[in-house]
Amino acid sequence: MAFLLRFGALLLLVVGRIGDAFHAPRVLKSLAKSRSRSVLLSKLELGRGSAAKPYEKKKIAVFGAGGYLGSILYGYLQRAASLYGTGIAGIQSPRAIGSTGTTATALNKELTSKFKLAFCSEDLIRLVDILNADYIRDRILKFDAAVIGTTYQLEQRSVTLNTYEVTPNDKAFEIYLDEKYGAKSDNAPLDDDIFHEVVFQNSIRACIEAGLSHVIVIETPRTGDTGLYLDILESQSEITYTYIRSLNPLGKDITYSFEKGVNSLVEITSPQSLSAKSADGVELKRETLAALAVQALQSCDWKTSRILEVEALTGDPPNTEYGQKGSRQNFSQEWCPNSHIIAEKLELLQAR
Repeated sequence: MAFLLRFGALLLLVVGRIGDAFHAPRVLKSLAKSRSRSVLLSKLELGRGSAAKPYEKKKIAVFGAGGYLGSILYGYLQRAASLYGTGIAGIQSPRAIGSTGTTATALNKELTSKFKLAFCSEDLIRLVDILNADYIRDRILKFDAAVIGTTYQLEQRSVTLNTYEVTPNDKAFEIYLDEKYGAKSDNAPLDDDIFHEVVFQNSIRACIEAGLSHVIVIETPRTGDTGLYLDILESQSEITYTYIRSLNPLGKDITYSFEKGVNSLVEITSPQSLSAKSADGVELKRETLAALAVQALQSCDWKTSRILEVEALTGDPPNTEYGQKGSRQNFSQEWCPNSHIIAEKLELLQAR
């Protein structure tokens, strides 16, 4: 009898140790999750934009999403919307704004190749008459912010049926932020034409009347009178803005994939007035400019307006080791690798 009792006690001890070993990984995972949450919360305390209240999902519209810069920006927003902590909505948002069906074709071409087969479905695209502010307004109702350009690349295309056409043969100018490879601009207004000013004014008016809180305005390389668009923004007080401009010529990485993340070494300033552009040959990558716009939505206070000037610096850009042999980096929880570099720079600007 005593032997059976000792055997039973030994058996219970062994089973208990096996159970501890079995549950240990779960405990470690739980601790790791709690640590990651605390790190995440500490980061969220720095956010003054959409990330300040991540549970209040903000709907974002992107004008000219068929252009290269617009497509990359849209792809980042899609990824940000899938992650907690960004405050970007993933239901009915982000919304791509264009003039014709070319928007969907051009946008999805870039998304599938650079964002791991990402896709923008038709329900996330709205085609608008860019010369009709009321028509634009009705397509961005209940949205919170928009990303728009100053001077778009224009391409004359047929108006998509069952949108805003009057006759089956109607033509319209598609808007690309900031360019689209292969676009034919032969019949389009020149970059300094008043047409661009009208489109911009219509977009701002539509955003105001639709009740948007903030607009990110990207000054494109085609912009002639750089002060014109800023004057338009400052002439109204119903909506705040972040005006982003590059002091360098823009370039792009033709082999880009989002895993490469921020691919330019940059300095960001927030001047009271516009600065002179750099005359040297250093290029600012469009992918980094797009990342700045998306990070500004998350980090910058939507209640105030500002100018953000970004300058590309000489030197090696941040490296994520993507594509390198033996690299085991996992980017599933990042909307843009190394975006924290931009976030920290924006936080320093606002802390001054």
